[in-house]
Amino acid sequence: MPDPMEQFRNAFFEEAVELTDRMEATLLAMDLQAVEPEDLHTLFRAAHSLKGNAGTFGFPAIASFTHQLESFLEPVRQGQRPLTPGLVELLLQAVDLIRSHLHAARHDESLSARDQAAQALLLGRLEAEADGALELPAPPREAVQAALPASGAGFRIRFEAPGDAFRRGVNLERLFRDLGRLGPVQAWPDLERIPDLDHLDPEDCHLAWDLHLVTGAPRADVAEVFEFVVEGDNLQISPLTPEDQVPPLGEILEHDEGIPPADVRDALAHQKHLGEILVETGKARPEAVARALDQQQKRRNQAEAATIRVATEKVDRLVNLVGELVITQAMLAQAAQTSREAGDERLASALLQLDRQTRELQERVMGIRMVPVEMVFSRFPRMVHELGKQMGKELDLVLEGQATELDKTFIEMLVDPMTHLVRNAVDHGIETREERIAAGKAPKGTIALRAFSRGGNIHIEVKDDGRGLDPERILRKAVERGLLQPGIRPSDEELFGLIFEPGFSTAERISDVSGRGVGMDVVRQNIRSLGGRIEIASRLGGGSTFSLILPLTLAILDGLIVRVGPETFVFPLASVLESFQCRGDEIHTVKGDREVISLRGDFIPVVRLQRVLETGSAEGSAPDGRALMVLVESEGRRAAMAVDELLGQQQVVIKSLEAHYRRVEGISGATILGDGRVALILDVPGLLRFDHGLAPATP
Repeated sequence: MPDPMEQFRNAFFEEAVELTDRMEATLLAMDLQAVEPEDLHTLFRAAHSLKGNAGTFGFPAIASFTHQLESFLEPVRQGQRPLTPGLVELLLQAVDLIRSHLHAARHDESLSARDQAAQALLLGRLEAEADGALELPAPPREAVQAALPASGAGFRIRFEAPGDAFRRGVNLERLFRDLGRLGPVQAWPDLERIPDLDHLDPEDCHLAWDLHLVTGAPRADVAEVFEFVVEGDNLQISPLTPEDQVPPLGEILEHDEGIPPADVRDALAHQKHLGEILVETGKARPEAVARALDQQQKRRNQAEAATIRVATEKVDRLVNLVGELVITQAMLAQAAQTSREAGDERLASALLQLDRQTRELQERVMGIRMVPVEMVFSRFPRMVHELGKQMGKELDLVLEGQATELDKTFIEMLVDPMTHLVRNAVDHGIETREERIAAGKAPKGTIALRAFSRGGNIHIEVKDDGRGLDPERILRKAVERGLLQPGIRPSDEELFGLIFEPGFSTAERISDVSGRGVGMDVVRQNIRSLGGRIEIASRLGGGSTFSLILPLTLAILDGLIVRVGPETFVFPLASVLESFQCRGDEIHTVKGDREVISLRGDFIPVVRLQRVLETGSAEGSAPDGRALMVLVESEGRRAAMAVDELLGQQQVVIKSLEAHYRRVEGISGATILGDGRVALILDVPGLLRFDHGLAPATP
């Protein structure tokens, strides 16, 4: 029997993801010099809503964490505590932990030991921030040792938290704060006590610590800190020995070698993943682990994107249209029965009305598939923020046209290529602060993501005001790799297109972010799979703009129907520039085996579809010797496609050929025409690649 609460839990997760994204976006957009009160209210309301909803649907771990987060936000909202850069960073970490909580709850899992430790550390740092403790430097090691007499003034403590600590709402972080008031404390969590996931109850507490406390306070004061959590032998307190005075490696690295404390904490908190262990023990190859992790992430993304929320207005309109369609069908049936008596006028009118309503119904249904591009753009403010910190660059991210709608399938498939483009812009496009000042630019670089509709297509731009592409460097690299012959100088546009070749990179260094030349070819491949193209505009020293040009949807397209021999094909109208007739003597042969035609001063290559598609027709010429051409354009290349006949223009529904047969080069799909015949939809970029070097038929 299905769980009646399942649909409501799914709604909870959808809303929780939206609230979490809203918190992150608000934190990243805040101007700390002039914090807007409404932004603080937004953060507080999001945490409050998450807490209430999580408690309602039975997720106590989420409710508890967001309740504590809400408590820290309340003084900030009331103006009793300033919103500092340090607090913003901590709140961003809290957002990440909320996402970890949601993922664990969605899959009926407990929060991982690593995330539990991160949560305990985060809450402790938030409380220290509230007390102003984060602004105080840590006591130097020399001061700690000076406070410790030779006889040993301090205690070694072993504390195992009670098993019901979570259910009782015990604030374990407060124990450490109270202990810290007695003197410097060092703590080592015992993760061995945490059982595996199959035997772990999320309501049971399995945490334990070994601690060293340097203090002159008596043992009774130390025991008093644990007064309300002592059960049996879960607490042992013994004097520190001289061996205990030897400082740990992390402390020596911090104070003697100048290693930042945050780096030491991150290293200590690092837990090896399963893949790392398998690779180090020789049980798996790194490539296999990388592929498995990539597949895992893709499946997780697909699972989390399996539903969409639709506006009620769209659904209501769709239902009304279906009702009208049923009525029209009844009218059509009645008109057909009486057509002999009343003539064909009523039948024609009913058919016209049916056609109009069917088209509107199709558009409404497709409208349900459309979602705002904001779902893609919203991923990048946090990424740019983190990359900027990692690389020491000051960055502004500008988002425009987020309300522009795209097919939901595009949203899922655009993430990878746009991620490559944005990371390249941060790493190689934007200069360092010093380089920008020396070039007379503003110290802070700008990356802009812009979406808009134009000419039946969706345009998405990734623009930066950085150093731009260097055509001469690309040319030298292309010659080195054998992509170009020495002495040949293509146009800048053609040179820019070479950066999409597999393994091509002009980066002077390889970083963790980019530079290996394994990303841009993936970008082009993904955009092509969406039926789109990518264009580059760049000026050395003036920045670059990468434009992704996509059709409105993958499900329908406006097509030009043509006949080639006995077969019918469809050109995507977005790729068609014009159609024209020419005489046979206007087609010229160059280099012995290629044909071109002169059109308004430009020489356009000719592609004989009869030969490429092997339709059995010898020529594409009319009886008077004139050839019929369709001029197409893709990825900056134009070609004149020779066809036998133009049959008209209509909107067609795309059916996948690969899903029902196999992939065919030069064919992107199939459709069913009004007379029931199947027509293949031509893939213009594929045809241009397929025809390269093919000897045409003699005119």
